[in-house]
Amino acid sequence: MLVAAGRVPARTAAAPPDPELIQAAAVLYGAAQVGGTIRDWCLKRAPGDHAVVEQGFAAWQVASGVPQLEAYLKAAAPDLLPRLRALAGERRAQTEAALDAGSASPRDDCRAIRAQLGTYANLAQLYPAEFARTATLRQGNPAPAQVGEPTAPAAPVGNGGPFITGTNFSPFNRAFVLKVLGAAGGQAPFTAGGPLGPGAFRCVREDTDEDSVTVADYRYTLNLYGDGGVRVAQGSVRPRSGAAYDLKVQTGTYTYDRASGTLKVKGDRDSDLLDDLIVQSGSYDSLIRKVTLFNFFRAIKDRGGRTLLYGQQAYGAQADTTQTVCTPAGTPVGVSPVEEERRARAEEARIFNLYRAAPGQGLKAAQIEGIVHGYATRSDGINVLGEESVVLLLKDGRAYFNLRWTPTDLNVAASVKGEPTMWGQWRRRGAALEVKRGGSWAALPGTLAVPGASPERLSGDYEFFSAYTSGTLMSGATATTRVTYSFRPDGTYTLRGGSAVYGNLNTGATQTTGAAVGSDPTRSGTYRFDGYTMELRDRAGTVTRTVAFFWDRSKTHLYLGDRSYTRQ
Repeated sequence: MLVAAGRVPARTAAAPPDPELIQAAAVLYGAAQVGGTIRDWCLKRAPGDHAVVEQGFAAWQVASGVPQLEAYLKAAAPDLLPRLRALAGERRAQTEAALDAGSASPRDDCRAIRAQLGTYANLAQLYPAEFARTATLRQGNPAPAQVGEPTAPAAPVGNGGPFITGTNFSPFNRAFVLKVLGAAGGQAPFTAGGPLGPGAFRCVREDTDEDSVTVADYRYTLNLYGDGGVRVAQGSVRPRSGAAYDLKVQTGTYTYDRASGTLKVKGDRDSDLLDDLIVQSGSYDSLIRKVTLFNFFRAIKDRGGRTLLYGQQAYGAQADTTQTVCTPAGTPVGVSPVEEERRARAEEARIFNLYRAAPGQGLKAAQIEGIVHGYATRSDGINVLGEESVVLLLKDGRAYFNLRWTPTDLNVAASVKGEPTMWGQWRRRGAALEVKRGGSWAALPGTLAVPGASPERLSGDYEFFSAYTSGTLMSGATATTRVTYSFRPDGTYTLRGGSAVYGNLNTGATQTTGAAVGSDPTRSGTYRFDGYTMELRDRAGTVTRTVAFFWDRSKTHLYLGDRSYTRQ
């Protein structure tokens, strides 16, 4: 049974409400109600995963700052709350119908509810201005309270050491935390921080509801590697109701603050549970009880110098909680995900360069008949996608279908031996071209590309732009990429690039669009465009050689590397 801690310290007199902050908080809180509808839909469609759904939803609320927004509006504009909830209620049936239509497997979607909420109710992407305006509020500085709240008594000083006496464990109390650590073999006094070397820890996490009743029990091994990699493996969950199930392996990177003992993680793309298991630091005010709730995950040492990990988190208005204790379990198992990624990149580079000759030691211009470039489009939902093909034709009648760099750097002998299926034959049939690749002759779509002069001088901007839209009836998001080469006749260039995600959310009463934009570092240097070869040398001295050509003699489209750029 978990025991709640005391009240929060007294606050000063309330400041006058800020109309702009109220409006921003209301916009975000109103949009967040869609998350509640998704949670309720999941509870109906996947009742056996009640604990997973509730924990995922509550974690999303905390990460999005919803409890702080609600607390602020309750103090500054209480009349807005029922109106915002009512708007979501009016759209509930349509929202659930859209979820039904868009879900092939409700149980799988609901067990990954954090991903669903991140897609349909990503407040930072949908409302960037309001999200930025409420940053301080959402990070744990709640709305000013009324004058006259009582002052909480000072925390008692016990014999549990600095970690126990110097840490606010609300909604738990110090005695309970001391008992939990003792049950895991820890010996008081405890101190936070200090060295944390590579190692494995066996972790037990207990999830409880607002009545301190256990709703789920997690067990997993946390592997911390010396290069900053982290892996959660051998994980399982036993919910209060329903059958136990295994957790997918979670990987990522971690940072450690030796002074405070705080452990922070960043999950890889497919590791959406890692930041739920390794709790991020933060605090916020409960809406039901007058207590501030504290979240953290820290390394501590006991009297004998044994390292343990302790984490706790309180969710949402009802103060559902998790509590995690990890004990040493030897050395980390397996290869660090950081090292795995390094090896994967090295292997990818090795394979990519497997059939690459030294610069200029591949095919000669006299051996090349030309390059046929094809461009076609296909539909993918509401998107129209462009697909390009490149086929290298040699004068001896051979055709190569896997051109990844300039022909002058292609090791033909190694390629023919190592990737024979990428080679075929070509011939002319009247005005058309045909190819034969392991089967019968077929028409070769596309047109003969135009190589650069010796050398070709370019002038102006050539831009690549792509966009892909995904979404449902109630919301959508568009991801875009834009890359621009600015070429000058003096042989210099500048490369700029960036990406953006634009989101749209329709709550029924309003439709709002937001954007999250990022940019890549600008690079510049010199270029040389000769035949089918573009050589770029940046100011750092890095040289890149790649295939390049124009679609036709208008020189409107420039194929460079693996994509085409259009002259602006």
